[in-house]
Amino acid sequence: MKRNRRAKNINIASFAKDAAKAMTKKLIGFALVLVVLLAVFMFGKAYIYRSNYFKLNAVETKGTFLDQAGIASINNQLLSMYKGTNVFRLNLKGIAQSLGRSYPDTKEIIARIVLPDKLSVVIKFRKPIAIIKDGKSYPIDEDGFVLPSVEVDSLRDLPFIEGVRIRYDERKGKQSSSKNLRLALELIKEIKRSKGIGEYGIVTIYANDVDELSFTLRNGIEVRIGYENLDERLGLLENTLKDERLALDRIKYIDVRFKDVVIGPK
Repeated sequence: MKRNRRAKNINIASFAKDAAKAMTKKLIGFALVLVVLLAVFMFGKAYIYRSNYFKLNAVETKGTFLDQAGIASINNQLLSMYKGTNVFRLNLKGIAQSLGRSYPDTKEIIARIVLPDKLSVVIKFRKPIAIIKDGKSYPIDEDGFVLPSVEVDSLRDLPFIEGVRIRYDERKGKQSSSKNLRLALELIKEIKRSKGIGEYGIVTIYANDVDELSFTLRNGIEVRIGYENLDERLGLLENTLKDERLALDRIKYIDVRFKDVVIGPK
């Protein structure tokens, strides 16, 4: 019995020693592979950051409402600042933010690398949908952002919004906090969905009092609509305007705030 136990102890010790040697060899092999991969990574990184192959050589800009002169201006500006810079060292977020400060009417700017040596910039500008009259005229987009760089004289057929105050700090390209403006913009959106009303055209939206929210059509008719159930009330208006019995040139206003449409004669 004693001999068997001794033999077993010797076998266990021998097995443990062999297992330790095998594990040591595996660890050494793994370490060597890791060192080789690290060396390859470091040399590859050094090559990428020093190679002329990855130095910025061209800029491509795309953007809504940008003409060729505007595109050329942005391309030349970025090339003068970053040409010859390794593309992997470009601060893409910083470039987008810098362009945003130069073009406050932008909604989104995306800067990305196009290998091996190009910078691609996509600029999405905010589109004016109305003009606020508050002493001066301020173009505004669907989200309520004032667009200071847009020339009002270049805008045609956009409705005016009266009764909304634009704060001084909002005039520099910020979003207006006016609740009345938000409701007026919602009204414009709903009107655009209605082809039957859209063809008449909107001249002015009066948003001084949301309970009395109203707008005038190009034919001079005032529409009193309020701020609730806009889609339902616009449906009533559309059906009223389709009524062939009405002499539109003799109507002063149409009030759709109630269950029964009220028509006021001139």
